Amino acid sequence: MNEPLDTAVIEQRLRDQVPALQLVGGAADYAGVKDLKGFRPGSAYVVLAHEEDLPEPSGRPQRRPSGNQQVKATIGVIVAARNYRGKTGSEALQEAKPLIGAVRTALLGNWIPGDQLQRPLKWLRGDVLDHDRSTLLWIDVFSITYFMGDTKA
Repeated sequence: MNEPLDTAVIEQRLRDQVPALQLVGGAADYAGVKDLKGFRPGSAYVVLAHEEDLPEPSGRPQRRPSGNQQVKATIGVIVAARNYRGKTGSEALQEAKPLIGAVRTALLGNWIPGDQLQRPLKWLRGDVLDHDRSTLLWIDVFSITYFMGDTKA
């Protein structure tokens, strides 16, 4: 596989494992929302942030005997929550916490998104991405390692 990592399998995992999510979309869906009020509460968006070479400790690219290069992909999962009674966004964070926990539960553990050449997702960090008085966007950042190249050979 030489294409960028496909996040569709992660999106489908969230649809299957987190029934509380009203909508699960990708980067194009996320980019289509123009302001905080446009985010549907209880939605999640899976966005490929970047991919990079995973170097050996010596600084050289890591390669398998087959010549495939090891790559680290970073993925963001953005969860939207809303609480109209909120005055600071903290109430929306309380609304988001169960969804954030359910997303983490669905994606962590020994689940491997794709073929056996990948490893399980690794959680890196979580933070408030944006908020106003009633709407909050939370992002959890995950990474995954896989091999670029012809994995069928």
